[in-house]
Amino acid sequence: MFLMAYPPDGWSSQDGRVLFDAERQAERFASNARLAFSLTIATLILLLSILVGRWNDWVAVIAVANIAISALGAFLVRLAVLPRIMPWLGICADALLLFGIGWFGPWLEDLPTGTRSVLVSPWGAFLLLAITSLGVNAWRLLVQTLLLCLAIGILIWWPSSATETGLAIDPRLQPLFSDVSNITRLAIVLLTGLAMALAASRARRTLMVAIRTTRERVLLQRFNSAEVTRYVLSSSVEILRSGVRQKVCVLFADIRGFTAVSEAMDPSQVASLLNSFRSLAEQAITANGGVIDKFIGDGLLAIFGLPSPKSTDATNAITAATTLAATIEKWSLKRQRDGGQSIEIGIGVHVGEVFVGLLGDQRYEFTVVGDAVNVGQRLQAESRRLDASVVVSAQAFGEGSINEADSNRWLRHNNVHLRGRSETIDVYAYR
Repeated sequence: MFLMAYPPDGWSSQDGRVLFDAERQAERFASNARLAFSLTIATLILLLSILVGRWNDWVAVIAVANIAISALGAFLVRLAVLPRIMPWLGICADALLLFGIGWFGPWLEDLPTGTRSVLVSPWGAFLLLAITSLGVNAWRLLVQTLLLCLAIGILIWWPSSATETGLAIDPRLQPLFSDVSNITRLAIVLLTGLAMALAASRARRTLMVAIRTTRERVLLQRFNSAEVTRYVLSSSVEILRSGVRQKVCVLFADIRGFTAVSEAMDPSQVASLLNSFRSLAEQAITANGGVIDKFIGDGLLAIFGLPSPKSTDATNAITAATTLAATIEKWSLKRQRDGGQSIEIGIGVHVGEVFVGLLGDQRYEFTVVGDAVNVGQRLQAESRRLDASVVVSAQAFGEGSINEADSNRWLRHNNVHLRGRSETIDVYAYR
């Protein structure tokens, strides 16, 4: 398209509202800039009048009128009066102002036809176009360009009797104000406006793409944690599919007996229960530097050590696990006081090297894969048999820093058999 008329693919009504708000902000900025320029021009006229020692009432009227129009426009834009129509009225007012300055000025009939291109008013078109371009609307710029060209053309070629009164221009300067020269001047104004319209169209499309991209990122963060989203967006698909081997600390959490708990509940109550659990879990995990990789029904997998491993990962994971266990216990007691069912949770924590990256061909899934993940999940399942809310592998326990006040709540179990594994493992159980 010559000028962008249609939104990009994936555009939504919500994006349209964001674009509308952005346009209103741009219009406010443009109106304020217009007022600032008007005040600057008036100040310049005043200073020049003082320097040359000559005052022109007509020039003063023009300066005051320009300030008044600019101030009124800025005021109406700020009040959001007719926000879709006011900018178009503004460009019509600009064209009338430029035309009026030349038409009603005392010099119109004193200059021969064609020589009025030397007036200040035609060259004001460039400033008006520049101010309008701040609004990032290509069609408005195009219409304003045509209106300004029309106004300038009338001023230049309107019949005049000046040549009959002896005010003919010096023949040596005549080529500067011939029809060819004036048409060239108008063409420059037209091409300038067209170039600005194309720039505004491109800027508008860039803005629309930015709005859509921002919305998609915000939406993506609703399905993934902010940390995972940043991690994925910071790398290319090829790199993420290749993956990296990285040491992390994994935390698995799961509601015990969820099937029995939800059996007698309405589906909406089940959804409310899961939302509450996920909210409490997210608070405990993110507060301690963890990243929730995924929610799995009534459970979750959290990672400590993304995007890069830290020496405090094990400590943070254990702290998050005990904090979550205590939070769920308080929540369960409150549910029982309100006549609801009690909730118990099992948590497993382990540390080890995993694959971090994307899985899949057409539909990608960011995840971590490795024996450390499997061990963490088995530790969570083992928490029921050990009658503990949290079970931490001896390796993770050794790398972590345990609060002395809670040290007596940890019980070591040696040579624990985990389901599906031939090797035993030493663990610490938290009560």
